[in-house]
Amino acid sequence: MRTALNFIAAVLFAQVIIWANSGHAKPAMLLVIYGGYFIWAAVSTHLCTLLDWSASAYCSIWIVLTTESAYELWRVLIWTAQTLGMRHLPLHSTPMLLGQLGFTIACCVTVRYTMARTMPEDGIYHIGPRQLGSAGLLGAIFVFQFFALQTSLRVGLQPSAVVAPSMLTQFYCVTLLYLQTELFKKAAMQKEMDALNLLYDRQRKQYQIARQNVQIINRKCHELKVQIADLRRLQPDEATTQSLDEAEQAARMYDANAATGNEVLDVVLTEKSLLCEAQRIRLNCVADGTCLAAIEPGDLYALFSNLLDQAIDAAAQQQNDRRMIDLLVCRRQGFAVINVIGPALSGSQSDHGRRHSYELKVARRVVQKYSGTMSTEPRGELFAVKIVMPLTRG
Repeated sequence: MRTALNFIAAVLFAQVIIWANSGHAKPAMLLVIYGGYFIWAAVSTHLCTLLDWSASAYCSIWIVLTTESAYELWRVLIWTAQTLGMRHLPLHSTPMLLGQLGFTIACCVTVRYTMARTMPEDGIYHIGPRQLGSAGLLGAIFVFQFFALQTSLRVGLQPSAVVAPSMLTQFYCVTLLYLQTELFKKAAMQKEMDALNLLYDRQRKQYQIARQNVQIINRKCHELKVQIADLRRLQPDEATTQSLDEAEQAARMYDANAATGNEVLDVVLTEKSLLCEAQRIRLNCVADGTCLAAIEPGDLYALFSNLLDQAIDAAAQQQNDRRMIDLLVCRRQGFAVINVIGPALSGSQSDHGRRHSYELKVARRVVQKYSGTMSTEPRGELFAVKIVMPLTRG
């Protein structure tokens, strides 16, 4: 229904623009009409897509530039045919209108599968105020050149004297608008890459700190167990015995050091197990750490730390009976296989969602460094991460 209403509005706007470009409107009225054209294109884009208002306004600039460029190219073809002495039908005849419609569709399809495919990132435009403002300036320059071209042709100037300079300027506007999009995308990618590098380096350095913390916890728990055993020899009363049992149970919980055959994996699993215990999350782990011997300690810690952190954050948002994470590390046909299954994160546009996106990108970088593959797979209310890496570094 929205598309049908926008199509009707487009037909009406086309009639108004044809009337205005025929010399019936003053320059101020032309500005008002084209301002309304931009606004209609932005509202239409917002209503018929999932883009926000800034992205819709940016796309409206491309809509106006694309349609005007297609119209001008069509008129250039007609003018070239006249120059070569070819006979043609009147511009408002049905065959010529159908030809113009087909030419416009061909131009739009070309743009769709060339520039329009590369400009968005995962189907989304991330448009900021600076990019939108500079794009609006280029769009205004383009439209003013279009006004100048139409006025020059209407007052009787030779097309050869005005068409080439005007269209060259407009071509520069479209080219700069496309290059501007690529530059802003490159700047955003560089900013994201810097954030990923910072997170990656910080987590690589975090391994030694986590290793020392686990060793301190294990040593203190061992000392606590020894002291509890000494107190039991004093034959305490029933209340004291119950307190000693609780203290011993807590010591066993914090002394639950993982034993996977890989020291780095033991450290990260012990650290995350304590975090899970504090948030009442059940971590089911079956891990053969010997198959990960080819991975450097810093990389291995960063890989599992990112995978488990995003799973723990997602599980912490669930009800108590659904706070569960499954971790599998094993060998299969000459490859190391890692599977992490946990609850899906709700609200992917939140701060948690953006951080989890970074964490998965860091994990993917580590996997690619060791010639492996990583895939994410939503399973209804669950979210699975599957990693396959060769046993020896490629």
